[in-house]
Amino acid sequence: MNQPTLTALIKDRFDSLPRQARQVAAFVLDNPHEVAVLSMREQARLAEVPASTMTRFAKALGFDGYDAIRDVFKASLRSRANEFGSRAQGLVELNQRIGEAALAMDLAHNATAQIQSLCTGDTMAAIVRAAKLLSSAREIFCLGLRGSFPVAFQFSHVSEYFARNVTLVDGAGESGIMKIMHQPSSRDAALICSMTPHSRRAMSIATHLEKAGVKLVVITDSASSPMARIATESIVVPNKGPSFFDTLLPAFLVAEILVALMAATAKINIKSQIADTEKKLWGAGEWWGMQADDTPALEPRATARTRPGRGKRGA
Repeated sequence: MNQPTLTALIKDRFDSLPRQARQVAAFVLDNPHEVAVLSMREQARLAEVPASTMTRFAKALGFDGYDAIRDVFKASLRSRANEFGSRAQGLVELNQRIGEAALAMDLAHNATAQIQSLCTGDTMAAIVRAAKLLSSAREIFCLGLRGSFPVAFQFSHVSEYFARNVTLVDGAGESGIMKIMHQPSSRDAALICSMTPHSRRAMSIATHLEKAGVKLVVITDSASSPMARIATESIVVPNKGPSFFDTLLPAFLVAEILVALMAATAKINIKSQIADTEKKLWGAGEWWGMQADDTPALEPRATARTRPGRGKRGA
């Protein structure tokens, strides 16, 4: 049995199921991703029923146990794992039909439309609420693993020009992990970017933060994503396009708008804080060019070929 057939069966039997079994049915229909990746006990907790009800629900549909239902959803999830490959073939075929110039224009138009879609009242209202939530936090944790990492990094990097309470959770060397293991509280917030297929580890870290009372601002690609389900504020962005990979452009824009709003409403001397950061970066030699005291940076050391006054032997 495949997932569409099983979904149709659940809908057909829904009204005839006992009350708690209907709760399980509603959970399965609304959360196919969780059915595939979470344990039966964790799903029972989310559905707010005893674990034994999950088994009774499965048997009411003719299965030996709930694991058989999970297997159907797991198989569907695995089949979607090859989505990028099939989309790559579609990209090649599209190029063959319309040519490189038209394909490039199509990609640009798609990006423009996606950014324009963020300008709806609901999305902008969510962004404003999220910025206020982040601005009022004691600590801000930034999380994005695998393909979502650049968005979390950009938010962290730019906000640290004026904010001193930002921690980037980076998988390399476990940077930031120990801090969120020991210190999170209801006074903190997290900026999380997570797109389908969602990182299992990112979900684990986000769940830990949520249980600690941390307020989660989630940038994701679906209102029904597992991250959106536990978010305090979720911002849904489009990310599909003609290419084989999902674009991060709308997510980047949301992260940058959040930082801009935080800076614009900060209760500090924002100009002085950013100028101080820039001065320190120049002083540390992080940037090439003029130093903090307006003296030129050291020129590259002359080599034998470039050193002046070194001509042919005997000259």
